[in-house]
Amino acid sequence: VDADGAQNNDDEGTGRLVAQLMTIHASKGMEFDAVFLIGNEEGTFPTQRALVEGDGSVELEEERRLCYVAMTRAKTNLVL
Repeated sequence: VDADGAQNNDDEGTGRLVAQLMTIHASKGMEFDAVFLIGNEEGTFPTQRALVEGDGSVELEEERRLCYVAMTRAKTNLVL
């Protein structure tokens, strides 16, 4: 991130691309050219606990909301 808050995708002007690893919670309010959302396996995301609670549970609804947040961080490319 530049001093003015703009996203800078190269490493100190060297032309090298960099990746930022973060939690979904940490990404709130940010946008990126590309987002790679990993861990989309049943029991991992959504969590096994949310799956056991079932449809309509608070836990499962929170997992769905987090997935939406993660997917909407991508400006142009989203890889699931």
